[in-house]
Amino acid sequence: MDKQRYYVNLNPISMDEISATRVGDGEMIEYEIDATPEEKKEFETLLRQVNRHDVELGNLFSFRHFDDIAGDTDKNEYQVGMNDVYEKIYQLGTAKTKQIISEIHLTNEDDHEPGI
Repeated sequence: MDKQRYYVNLNPISMDEISATRVGDGEMIEYEIDATPEEKKEFETLLRQVNRHDVELGNLFSFRHFDDIAGDTDKNEYQVGMNDVYEKIYQLGTAKTKQIISEIHLTNEDDHEPGI
């Protein structure tokens, strides 16, 4: 199946949508990826799951945010999800995207060594 060029931004408002067109907003970082329709769908599912952890409505209307342990758990789950997102961006990314991700150390570089 042929891959198509898509653009991913991690703005919490629009993070769960992968676009076939560049937004071109100078203040928004867009990552270029090449993906099949199936890879795109899987990635969008991951983005929605991670975005849900960012702001869970149940926590906004409860006292859960005062619970340090629950708060730390939520933050850890979100961070693990974001790590998965950056890893997927690296896997599907163009050469330029892979270079950017590597330069800012957003993935486990040991996983990207030749032969691994």
